[in-house]
Amino acid sequence: MARWIGRNWMWALALGTVVVYAPLAGRSSEEKARRRTTETLSEVLGLVQKRTVEPPTPKQVSHAAIQGMLHTLDPHSNYMDETEFRTMREDQRGTFYGIGSIIQQQPDGIVVVSIVRGGPSEKAGLRPGDYIREIDGKPTEGWTSTQAVHKLRGDKGTPVEVTIERPGFAEPLRFSLTRAEIPSNSVYYAFMLTPTTGFIHVRDFGEGTAEEFERALENLKKQGMKELILDLRYNPGGIMDAAIGICRRLLGPGELIVSQRGRDGRDASEARTPRSTTLDPFPLVVLLNRGSASASEIVAGAVQDNDRGLVVGTTSWGKGLVQSVMSIGRSRGLALTTARYYTPSGRSIQRDYQHGLDDYLLPEDEEKAEPQGPAFKTFLGRTVYGGGGITPDHRVDQARLTPFVANLRGRYGVFFKFAVREKERYGVKAQEAPDEAVMARFKAFLQEQKVPFTEAEWTETRNQEDVRDQVAYELQNIAFGVEAGFRYLATKDAQIQKALAVLPEATELLARKQAARSENSAVGLREASLR
Repeated sequence: MARWIGRNWMWALALGTVVVYAPLAGRSSEEKARRRTTETLSEVLGLVQKRTVEPPTPKQVSHAAIQGMLHTLDPHSNYMDETEFRTMREDQRGTFYGIGSIIQQQPDGIVVVSIVRGGPSEKAGLRPGDYIREIDGKPTEGWTSTQAVHKLRGDKGTPVEVTIERPGFAEPLRFSLTRAEIPSNSVYYAFMLTPTTGFIHVRDFGEGTAEEFERALENLKKQGMKELILDLRYNPGGIMDAAIGICRRLLGPGELIVSQRGRDGRDASEARTPRSTTLDPFPLVVLLNRGSASASEIVAGAVQDNDRGLVVGTTSWGKGLVQSVMSIGRSRGLALTTARYYTPSGRSIQRDYQHGLDDYLLPEDEEKAEPQGPAFKTFLGRTVYGGGGITPDHRVDQARLTPFVANLRGRYGVFFKFAVREKERYGVKAQEAPDEAVMARFKAFLQEQKVPFTEAEWTETRNQEDVRDQVAYELQNIAFGVEAGFRYLATKDAQIQKALAVLPEATELLARKQAARSENSAVGLREASLR
């Protein structure tokens, strides 16, 4: 009943109607306070509608009021309108209806960087390097890639018109595409990094993530995988059950994955691996960074606390809150925080949000200090800490582009444009660094594009290294797809290289864990026989 009253209160507030209440006799002080608050809100809304220069629409008022109410609770409770709720459900399902293009926001517009094989874009003839100038007749100038994605997605079988600017063509090209189902795989990359080391990058957690992970793992084992690097960097999380599913594949029998507790410690529950589970004994390293959150931290915390593997990178975000997603009407949704979760050692890794969203969303560069909360112990007695994310076993900062190269990429977008032309004129060889001839052509391209730079900037050693890597990265993307570009940069990635270096340590940790579990099992059997 209280929930129904609450929904109707928001509806009445949005429409500016007067809400009539029964007399206060017999009501609790909490109900009286709620009535006074509602009356104040109605009065303010009435003044806004009567006196403001541009009165808001009922939808604007209701959306703002709901979001304002939720944001007094925590940073993650959120109201979703029709578009946001649809996108969230598509991300969870792992499929959506669209045109089958991977797009990117460049300084001079929205550009196609890759084509999904067999999708509408490939069938219609779109190419990497095409700039999307119009969608259904609306210019995309100034749009973000998110705005473009929302316009390109839609219902299955519906048409969408796109106008393309293609290098080498004087006139725009117009395409009519029919939206079709496009897979949005959570396991974005899965390949052999070395002859014995598998690499899996999981970019989010949806309904099919655990099954995708299982297939990728089995495929890599057929290729000779003996150890695994699991990349959860920039993975914002998703469905908790997906994280639990991956942990059940990585951990041994009867091991705790995660526990959660609701309001005042009520509604406690925990997830464990089945007793019948058999540990697959490959050494494991998990990669994290500040962009790893929620379900990513559940997986990393379970691996670290159970001493199943090592964590490399930088401290993760620190989201230890659980949201329940509820439908509102037919097309809107509410993500409401209903519990906290705890890693197997008992730690909460939730980042402090008591000082407002500005502090909570502080960029990593402005962090005052490495967050560190209460100390806890892993299965083998290693010390780990709660509060503010998962702290890695080996901290390795991610390399940053030099200001010169970052400017070339972010302000001018020249690497992608050069790669498109270079591929058409000279071709590209797989996983090959640009030679001096390619570098000379890129320098000439900068001059042709009237990009300002000095000879000192061009010849500086670190700039040369970064320019070469960025040219190679975009050439691989354009010629062979985005995984090829990622594989090239993996050879230069300090965190990935550190993960490779600590695999012997991960092997030793796993051996210690297995020995300890065997000893514990033997002790248990002796005690049972004595009884």
